[in-house]
Amino acid sequence: MSLVGGKEAGPAPTGQNVEALQREIEVIREGLDGMVGELDRRRHTLFDVRTQLRRHTVPLIAVAAALFGIVAGGIALGVAHRRRRARLAARLTRLQQAVRRMIDKPARVANTPTVGQRIIGAGGAAAASAIGKRLATKLLRDRAARGSREHS
Repeated sequence: MSLVGGKEAGPAPTGQNVEALQREIEVIREGLDGMVGELDRRRHTLFDVRTQLRRHTVPLIAVAAALFGIVAGGIALGVAHRRRRARLAARLTRLQQAVRRMIDKPARVANTPTVGQRIIGAGGAAAASAIGKRLATKLLRDRAARGSREHS
């Protein structure tokens, strides 16, 4: 006996055994062909948008209506909230609360920046100034170049 794949191989197949195995393989292949064909048909059906829209029209309309309702409701609530806040009584109430907070903690109203805040502010102003100067220089250079081309 010989070793095949690390295992001991049985006796060599006879002609009848080979034919029987070939028939069995053909039967299995035909079954697999049918299954693969059915899977392919289902894949095409699944990804066919028109077919899916036709099959699931009612649930899609219900979902779209629900989403529309949620968006419309959110907008309506936002508009109502903004209108309430814009009323004179609401504005006076907020002003009263602000004055009360100012009276309770006057140090928070007129606070002076710390050293760190001053340094950050100065650095930001310097950076903005440098960027503005570069942009202005480039703009003036571009305009001058454009003007000289037009006069030529």
